[in-house]
Amino acid sequence: MNIDRFLDLVSEIVEKQELELDQSFEELGLDSTNVIELLIEFEMEYDVDILDDNLNLDDIHTLKDAYDYLSNLID
Repeated sequence: MNIDRFLDLVSEIVEKQELELDQSFEELGLDSTNVIELLIEFEMEYDVDILDDNLNLDDIHTLKDAYDYLSNLID
């Protein structure tokens, strides 16, 4: 997964231009529902099943956490 494309998609969803991988979802003003919406967007973008029994949202706090999780599914 291309990190620039990842950040572009997140930027579109959270409507913020400057994003850093170490930012937490809380810093971006996202709650767990928003994180699910974000992951659904990635499902559609990359045609993968993200929301499964192996996903533990308690382990995904930052953009880097989400990027790492998604990269493992897609690559």
